[in-house]
Amino acid sequence: MELSRRDLLASVGTAGTLGVSGCLDFAAGEGPQGPSGDIDDLQCEEEGFRRLDQRFSEEGMSYVSAYTAEDVRFELAAQGTEKTYGSDLRVVLRCLDQGVDVEIASSDHLAIQRETASGWRDVRGTTDGSAVTYPDETKTVGSGGGYTWSITLREESVADTLSTADLTVCPELGIGQHRFVYWGLPGETAIGRQFELIG
Repeated sequence: MELSRRDLLASVGTAGTLGVSGCLDFAAGEGPQGPSGDIDDLQCEEEGFRRLDQRFSEEGMSYVSAYTAEDVRFELAAQGTEKTYGSDLRVVLRCLDQGVDVEIASSDHLAIQRETASGWRDVRGTTDGSAVTYPDETKTVGSGGGYTWSITLREESVADTLSTADLTVCPELGIGQHRFVYWGLPGETAIGRQFELIG
């Protein structure tokens, strides 16, 4: 049985070691249909589409596996830097420090972006031109606490990553550099992991 992201989050209280068997980067039968390689920007011809804005600064962005936000260390771990269309992107955020309790934003505070010549662009957007809001609730975590995400790299699953809005992916996913970013750490800092969609 394949769990949705929401089902997985409901079953995981804190992030920990994620055990998996077999190969995560399985062939999906059909490949990505979106633009491939180096592109100038993401273009969507769907009427009413509004791409999600970037809610964090590049200056505050970190790709290191262990990152300190307001004196508390966090780790963002992802399995594999090369992914195939239809495989699972599995990411774990956890607090590394003992004896701390720190508030982080909801698991919806994430971005899935494609690298372009014009900068990083979220692949998701609203279908009716509306802006989005993110959940206000926070989560208090201590050592080992955090979130686990499992997102199938297909348009429907990538779009289903924000509980407060009906999103779509436009254009379709394509071969190229992408990144997963969580921007809910203390001090409005962001931590991310890059991956390449290879086919």
